[in-house]
Amino acid sequence: MKKRFLAVLLAGLALSAYARGRVQAPAVVEEDYVVKIGQGVTVGLCSAPFFIAIEKGYYEEEGLKWELVQLEQSQINLLLTTGQIDVANNLLALVIQPLANGLDVKIPLGLHTGCQKVLVRADSDIRTPAELKGKKIGTSGMASSGTVITQRYLAELGIGVTADNLEVEWVIYQSADLPLALERGQVDAIALGDPTAYITERDTGARVIINQATDDYLKDEYCCVIMAGSDFIKNYPQTAAKFVRAIQKAAAFVQNNPEETVRLMAEKRYVAGDPEVNTAILKTYNYRSSVSGAQIAISRNARDLQRIGLVDADVDPEALTRNIFIALDGVPDSLF
Repeated sequence: MKKRFLAVLLAGLALSAYARGRVQAPAVVEEDYVVKIGQGVTVGLCSAPFFIAIEKGYYEEEGLKWELVQLEQSQINLLLTTGQIDVANNLLALVIQPLANGLDVKIPLGLHTGCQKVLVRADSDIRTPAELKGKKIGTSGMASSGTVITQRYLAELGIGVTADNLEVEWVIYQSADLPLALERGQVDAIALGDPTAYITERDTGARVIINQATDDYLKDEYCCVIMAGSDFIKNYPQTAAKFVRAIQKAAAFVQNNPEETVRLMAEKRYVAGDPEVNTAILKTYNYRSSVSGAQIAISRNARDLQRIGLVDADVDPEALTRNIFIALDGVPDSLF
């Protein structure tokens, strides 16, 4: 009788804890959980490992049950925190500020380097990033990844990019209009992501003045990361580890087989665009995905964004990094 009473008492306490929100009960047992993978409506090369994992059977190889959920990039944070998706790929530069403001998601893997460039006209007298001081820089928005990357780079050079010390002029255009604005001389430089940056360079002779994939300050830093819902990580840690391992395998395939990657993605219509262009771009990125690389990238971004005023001065960058980053049990640091 006492044992039965104790069991009932413990069960009641557990239910009470769930009701008060102190403990969240898993909806299903972990072995049966179907991980919800966020897929952008507009799919770019950055998501290549997600689709290679499908085509090469890496999800099944890990014993993962999964489904794709289509979304707009602007929805990722909301859908992760509400449990409508469990994982997604995103640009780290876009999420550090929301994370510093309390967005409750985790980052378990750095996916690849590359993505963003700053270009000037072929006949421009600007030869180095330092010569952007005092110039007009076209961008798609002040919160865009290209803008944040450029601000970080210029601040590292000692050029003012904050509201109280602004030594460049930002000019906002639609992304598709940035190459034309540069060609017409309406701006001195443009911050732009691939593939548009690569095509602009190829077709107009524009010169790359900052290249996230090759410049010393940025080339080893992971620009794209895996984001995972905190409740998903807490309730289904083994499933989360399976997903990350599958993506690691897929990223390694992309790194070693860019031509085959582009062929598969074109055949299955995952990504639009010229296969020759897509292959050339993939070859400039480093898809040696890394767990510790994610931690380093978070720390650097947190520090830099605080310096340029996008993260509050009272935030501890290292404490923020510890809160965001997670190394999942059973996931190797890297496959390289």
